[in-house]
Amino acid sequence: MKDKKEIAKLIYEELKKGNIESTLNTIFKELENEKTDKLKFTKTPLLNSIGQELAKLLVNEDWKFKTLMDLWKTSQYGIEDIDYRLKSRREVRRIIIVCLGSLSKRYYEDVKKFITLIVSDLQDWETVDSLALFVISNLAVQNQKELFYLMEQWIKSKDKWVRRLAVATIPPYIMARSKESEICLGFLKKVMKEGHKDVKKAIGWALREITKKDSNAVFEFLLRWAKVEDKNTRWIVKEGMKKLPEEQQKLLRSLIGG
Repeated sequence: MKDKKEIAKLIYEELKKGNIESTLNTIFKELENEKTDKLKFTKTPLLNSIGQELAKLLVNEDWKFKTLMDLWKTSQYGIEDIDYRLKSRREVRRIIIVCLGSLSKRYYEDVKKFITLIVSDLQDWETVDSLALFVISNLAVQNQKELFYLMEQWIKSKDKWVRRLAVATIPPYIMARSKESEICLGFLKKVMKEGHKDVKKAIGWALREITKKDSNAVFEFLLRWAKVEDKNTRWIVKEGMKKLPEEQQKLLRSLIGG
């Protein structure tokens, strides 16, 4: 078995040639070698390590973002003569996402542009949440006002995955910026009547993470929303209150009737 640096080097060499089909074949082959009869998927820590190592190799290359974009698009839609399994395509996107997360610390504008170009093509929660964790939250830490403004545009989208991307950025952001619960709750108040379950789940997750940093602020926030006559809001309150002290949960349950 090759280690993460060897695999990243092989991917880098194929990307350097500009041959996306060959790059994908290399990735699939190397990842397949990491699987066993008992393990039918590549462990996430290995994918993360490959992405980080690939970023180190790409950091000074002028062609990196164009080629990564080509690789992203191909992993999303496939090439006709390659056997694309859904899991393998997601593994490729995970490597790209972690790579972008590392590059975002040095190339803020380029990575932000990359995200704006792919945001309308998101198709699954795994890709969305990985982007939020590794990329969008990193950009938000660097420029909170600009990214939260962008996220506010995303929550107006008709696409549930775009809305989820915005909301799913809040948990990793509050982990990095523990004193900014007010900013995060100010953002979440714009989505407290969200109707789609995939987005509502992310809102509940965000509220639970903020609770770990500022439980009193979350309680006061949910206390106001628990009085709203809206079934989606009440569902979100029920999910979001789960990390609060039991007495506070009991009061909120009495208000939402659950």
